[in-house]
Amino acid sequence: MRRIIWLIAIVVVVLLVGSLVDRPNFDLTPANPAAGFDAQLHPPQAVSDALHKSCYNCHSTQGEIPWYAHVWPASVLVQNDIRQGRTYMDLSNWSNLSPEMSRIRLIDSCRMMKEAKMPPAIYRPLHPGAAQSAQEADAFCAWVNTQAANPAIAALR
Repeated sequence: MRRIIWLIAIVVVVLLVGSLVDRPNFDLTPANPAAGFDAQLHPPQAVSDALHKSCYNCHSTQGEIPWYAHVWPASVLVQNDIRQGRTYMDLSNWSNLSPEMSRIRLIDSCRMMKEAKMPPAIYRPLHPGAAQSAQEADAFCAWVNTQAANPAIAALR
């Protein structure tokens, strides 16, 4: 029993020291609002709300960083997830995408939502409201299918 108490005490001390040493950089600098997803593609409010709820924490500079993301070792994992998420799709800088890549990202996002691959399963327990409902995924995919009329994307047909 004493060993368990000592082990727990050591883990707590390591986490506390780690939280003091690690100062994560999540790069939450404000992006140009005109370059963002909403400003570029003007999705319906329901689609925009679903994306803000489920995607913006990892795929934009407008996300909310949870308290545990400032404590090592979770901070390292969260920074890595955010970096990877923004590398694949950055909703804050949507204007940087070519029309073709914009179309690819939209179609792939629809697929990932339909297959319940986003947000990742490891993210959901700590963020129970982040997963999209079937109706939200259907609304997003229906909107993506209408984007063929968007001049910036229709040019790719």
